[in-house]
Amino acid sequence: MNTRTILLSLALTLIALPLASAASPGTFEGSGDTMSALQRGTYMSFVGIGLAFVATAFFLFMERNDVHRDLRPALGVGVMIVGIAGFQYNLMAESYLFDGSIPTDFRYADWFSTVPLMALCFPLVAGRKAYTNKRLFDLPGLSVPGLIMIGAFFMIASGYLGQVELDAAIKAGTDPASIHWYWFAQGMLGYLGVIVIAGTPFTGAYGLDDTKVTDPSLRTALSRMRKLILVGWLIYPVGYVLGAMGSGVEEMVLAYNVADLVNKVGFVIIVWHGVRNAESSRALAHDMEAGFHTLAHAEDKQDDAPSDDLLAIAAMSRGETVEEPEDDL
Repeated sequence: MNTRTILLSLALTLIALPLASAASPGTFEGSGDTMSALQRGTYMSFVGIGLAFVATAFFLFMERNDVHRDLRPALGVGVMIVGIAGFQYNLMAESYLFDGSIPTDFRYADWFSTVPLMALCFPLVAGRKAYTNKRLFDLPGLSVPGLIMIGAFFMIASGYLGQVELDAAIKAGTDPASIHWYWFAQGMLGYLGVIVIAGTPFTGAYGLDDTKVTDPSLRTALSRMRKLILVGWLIYPVGYVLGAMGSGVEEMVLAYNVADLVNKVGFVIIVWHGVRNAESSRALAHDMEAGFHTLAHAEDKQDDAPSDDLLAIAAMSRGETVEEPEDDL
């Protein structure tokens, strides 16, 4: 185990220990009110999902050497996605445990980082050769990765503004002003922008040309990634609507937590499976295996060869003179 792996293991342990140690309290530390079953389940979802993110980040990091160099950036971004989410879920668990408040700022700090990174995985998996000029819109100086990240930022920024309005109304116990629906609609426009650029399993993409992706494993990965964001990302607006309709804080928070688990872990595993089974990665694995066999064979031959001392003893037994090597000194 090399130094980088040891350091990463220590870092992940430091993240995981607060999550595990915080799992025992049964009351809100701030107000002292006893948790209901739904509140306890919500809190435990923060803890369990956070640990799942940490475990996934560690797994992806350990798998990086089995992926071809050209595809490692996609796997590295996957590590960042679940690593950031695991750290933020630690903070959200502590915030929710303190007084049962909605951890919107922590959650959107996570989403502002991880959602654009998820969008970035599409061009990273497809490769630069798959970029196309078939776009509905263009911005100066931005290629496909830039465009898809701008759409993701727009979606999250609009969602945050609407969520702040909604949280304030929930805290005050009043009906939210209609302005939050405007921001909700703006966020959905950003979502459609990402869908248009990345594509869907049923339509072409205005940014990526699948016909230029020659590897079947990568094409399959792109299709699965598109299915996930087409369906999985819709869990988020469902949670928002639950909160807006007065279903309760826990219902909204649980919907967001489930959406994060499904979309982040599922997404990065799809990316890992695609790049791990790509033809270039299989060729790399074959070359590494062949290299190990060659090295092992060479070591066996070296072990079978007589040493210099044995040769000297054999020469002396035949009455031959053995010359000592001159010292370099």
